[in-house]
Amino acid sequence: MTVEFIIYFAVQCLGTGATLFLAYRSFQKRRIQLGDAPTLPQYFSRRSAYWSGIALYCALMVCIYWLLTWQWLSLEPLFTLIVSNLRSSEWLDLLQGLDGGTLIPLIVAGLFLFFIDWENRLNPLLILRDSVHDAFAIPTKAAQVYNALMASRLSAVDDHIKAQIADRLLVQSIDSGDFDKSGATVEYKWAHNCLLFDRIQHYADQSSYRRFFNEPSLKWGEICITYNAMSEKVAIWKDAEPHYTKTVLLIKDLDALTGLLCRLLASLIVFGSASENEMWDTVKQLGGKVHESHLKHTYKYVLIFTAVTTLGVILGREISVALHNSILFPDKPLPHFSYTTLRWIAYAIPMYVLPIALVFVARAFTFRQQHEQSDRYYGFYMAMMIMGAIVSTTTATVVLEVTFYHREHFEFLSSFIQHIRWGILPALISGYVAYRMDTPIAEAEAPVKLLLSGVLRFLGWGAVAVIFMLYATDDLPVEVSNLRFILVGTAFFVIGLLAAFACFKTTRS
Repeated sequence: MTVEFIIYFAVQCLGTGATLFLAYRSFQKRRIQLGDAPTLPQYFSRRSAYWSGIALYCALMVCIYWLLTWQWLSLEPLFTLIVSNLRSSEWLDLLQGLDGGTLIPLIVAGLFLFFIDWENRLNPLLILRDSVHDAFAIPTKAAQVYNALMASRLSAVDDHIKAQIADRLLVQSIDSGDFDKSGATVEYKWAHNCLLFDRIQHYADQSSYRRFFNEPSLKWGEICITYNAMSEKVAIWKDAEPHYTKTVLLIKDLDALTGLLCRLLASLIVFGSASENEMWDTVKQLGGKVHESHLKHTYKYVLIFTAVTTLGVILGREISVALHNSILFPDKPLPHFSYTTLRWIAYAIPMYVLPIALVFVARAFTFRQQHEQSDRYYGFYMAMMIMGAIVSTTTATVVLEVTFYHREHFEFLSSFIQHIRWGILPALISGYVAYRMDTPIAEAEAPVKLLLSGVLRFLGWGAVAVIFMLYATDDLPVEVSNLRFILVGTAFFVIGLLAAFACFKTTRS
């Protein structure tokens, strides 16, 4: 082992250390915006998940650094040149040897270290960092818990907890009926704040949560001062004559306190829960209605829909061909298992599976941003139907114009309008899949019940597919009537099976 290599390896180790330090610091610097205040992500994740995310991100940065400085743009020629010329004291040769081949790797390595710590939304390394955060659901869980606490309804809270809150108040400012009033009233907002504060006190009594209450960004000291002041204000407001301006200002102050309380409590709940089920049970005890938006193993559902679409095309075409040859036109038999089946599979997957996959993506993005809880989101279902119609019609336009009509040049808009009929069924099934995601099944659901409901969905949606496919194929010429029959039969199986398998389980079902 040469001296040059030892020095080069030592420099690589120093660079690795710098990469680890900068990556670690960068991971901790990301802020999560909850309400009006940014918060460090480490307070909104369980310790194991957060440190796993740090380990993964640091490992990725080290791997990229070594690939960059060892394989792609090696620093070894630079240090070999420096050491050999220092040994011979040939300073002029050293300056002459500093060309692009030796300096560019050093510049790139320096830029890489700079980009690790550069806080800019266009920085690709920070985009990777945020992706790691999202992969470990560090900001997602925090936002979901925060939103559930902000939108909680106190009428769902246990009466025993309500009585405890009233007994612990220094100034009597809550009546028993305040928990059931409108969410826009001063009484309800103050009762909500008292409930949140009381729950936070439960964590404050435990030494393992001390760092949360010492963290300046979570503002525990400000919360205590504001809470005590608001207790006096609400009591005075209740005894005074109604005054519109004072009421509006008091509601504004109460909303600001609610945001601070929910922010701190969300961090305590996420960090202090041993499992996700325990986390959501705590939220529900506080009146939070948790939206069933987190599906387990989303990619598996996409694979299932892909397999179901493939199976539907194969079964639909082969059974239709069998009926065609045996009943309708025995004198004009069609071949079984022809190459046409493969082409139809390749056509059906982007027509049906791609819009469904986009529904998963849109759902994850939309419900991560939503603040209000609801049992149904009919606007979202309608948007998914429109999206499914656009994607599937675009696919039909391109595929049919190029492969069926053999047009190398066509006017897209007019062809798109002509082929809208082919996008009706994918649009309907996309909206239905989005709807079914809000109708999760329980883990212990009886298999017989699941089977019967799946069969009913298969038959019902198969009938819908027949109706719309008869309309879509109405203009096919008489000489290809067998094609119309097979298209309708295939659509019956594809749509029926997709609807039958649109059955989801959530982590909180």
